[in-house]
Amino acid sequence: MPPLTRKLSHARRLELMPTGSLPMARIQHARPLRIALVTEYYYPHLGGICEHVHFFAREARRYGHQVDIITSNIPGARDEPHVIRIGKSQPVYANGSQARFTWGIELRKSLRRVFSLGQYDIIHVHSPLSPVLPVLAIEEANCPVVGTFHTYFDRSFFYTIGNRYFQKRLDQLHAAIAVSHSTTIALNRYFEANWTIVPNGIDTDVFHPHVPRPAALRSDVPVILFLGRFDPRNGLTTLIESFKKVRGRNREAQLVVVGDGPLRKHYYRAAGGDPDITFVGSVLGERPGYYAHSAMYACPTTKASFGITLLESMACETPVVCSDIYGFRDVVKHEREALMVHCGDTEALADSLVRLLDDETLRARLGKRGRQEAERYSWSRVTEAVLDIYTAVLGRATHE
Repeated sequence: MPPLTRKLSHARRLELMPTGSLPMARIQHARPLRIALVTEYYYPHLGGICEHVHFFAREARRYGHQVDIITSNIPGARDEPHVIRIGKSQPVYANGSQARFTWGIELRKSLRRVFSLGQYDIIHVHSPLSPVLPVLAIEEANCPVVGTFHTYFDRSFFYTIGNRYFQKRLDQLHAAIAVSHSTTIALNRYFEANWTIVPNGIDTDVFHPHVPRPAALRSDVPVILFLGRFDPRNGLTTLIESFKKVRGRNREAQLVVVGDGPLRKHYYRAAGGDPDITFVGSVLGERPGYYAHSAMYACPTTKASFGITLLESMACETPVVCSDIYGFRDVVKHEREALMVHCGDTEALADSLVRLLDDETLRARLGKRGRQEAERYSWSRVTEAVLDIYTAVLGRATHE
């Protein structure tokens, strides 16, 4: 198999079709494809990569393709059709967040056997330079391999010392996808590749304004929503401090915190027992309701490759207040769908929260524009873009 073409002067972006464009049936294949999606991250772990893998698999199956998700065993996981689990998932702390790697006796042999039995046409590896399962998948693949990169990072010790090793694995990919421009900025510090940008998707049928109101949301005051894992980089401490400043300016509001993690006690202490700060834990099915019935979604994250939760909020016509960081600039613009503030600035964040609390017209304008923008990221359009890449890869392989 030929190595991946070396880096061009800029990444190529597959623009998503506008609403009302050609239907999904425009992509034609001689037969249904057998697709393997390899990921360290899948349910019950929560996060953007899990969502991406799940919804892409769902959409690709609607095209008639067979899709298997290959991941590891994680406590609490349930048996699911077309989800193949090998090895054991071990949580670790990395890149300001909780990461995972797979370990187990004869892990390589097990993966090789899965690939042999699956007879896949294409293997699609997520976060392909992450140990252990993604790298093994590249090394053991018996068909063309596509990789999707999801992460923004400032620097990487392991990429520095292992540059030759990781570049060689990157060169084995037949196509390298990045979910955002910011992701390519991080990767280009260490590697060379011909990146194609295909963003994350959003289920605009699930995330929409007309969903039931969760019981945890008060109706007598506006709700400021936080939704995310309890990781330091997600900025919950900053938001709690800013919320206290909002209350100090005699604005009434409820801060609702959706999420969980090992640092829950730390954030409970930061909240100080404030009766207007409500922790509801992790939720899945009710997420759209929390967005749709909040006055605004506050996302003071310090590091992100893509603003998937921003899109979820926008799809529910809820305005966003977020950090002005690379990954979010790929999704929103200041004063268009969101108010963007300097990362970590509690005073500026409080100012923006107060501004939206005081201006219902502004909230409505940002929310309406957000819904229009979110519709461009529907999973049908994202899936079409990825399937087009598969078609190009397989076409090249056929003519080699």
